[in-house]
Amino acid sequence: LPTSLDTSVGAEELPVWKKITAGLVAGAGAAAIASPTDLLMIQMAASKQFPPPSMFQVGREVIAKEGVLGLYKGLGTTVARAAVLGATKMATYDVVKTELRNNGWKEGPELVFAASVVTGLAITVTTSPATNMQTIIMSGNAPGGGGMLGAAADIMRRQGPVGFFRGFGMQWARFGPYAVVQFAVWESLRNACGMSGI
Repeated sequence: LPTSLDTSVGAEELPVWKKITAGLVAGAGAAAIASPTDLLMIQMAASKQFPPPSMFQVGREVIAKEGVLGLYKGLGTTVARAAVLGATKMATYDVVKTELRNNGWKEGPELVFAASVVTGLAITVTTSPATNMQTIIMSGNAPGGGGMLGAAADIMRRQGPVGFFRGFGMQWARFGPYAVVQFAVWESLRNACGMSGI
């Protein structure tokens, strides 16, 4: 089983650009498929109804107003955000973990935790602009047709560059634990399968 799962020969470190590309492609592909769920979640959260509408109610409303393609409003921003998230996550974790190992850290929970915390911060920094644009577009508040450029221009006009990082603390409060849990689970599963750490 370990041999079939681990295709690396362990002889050389992958270049960073390959790590970034792998994360970028995986993130973009997954987001392209799951984009409607982001739209429904954001519209449910933005609703002023009480009690809030269900996912199915919001989905029916979107399809009635805009057709099935309406479920893909904001797709470009969602894919861009997920591509950046995937690229940042995979490359940052691997590079930070490798550097810490090279500086004397031993494989174990402390190493995974430290690399994960840095990764969570990096994800928050790199995805915050797209997260804020995505929220404006999918909530239906984007001027000028609802695209990325319109959302970016709206953020700049109303809040300046700092607006791209609005909600940074809450985003990190989400991505910090997300990265720690995800990488701890991945590393544990690799270990259980007899594979070396990432």
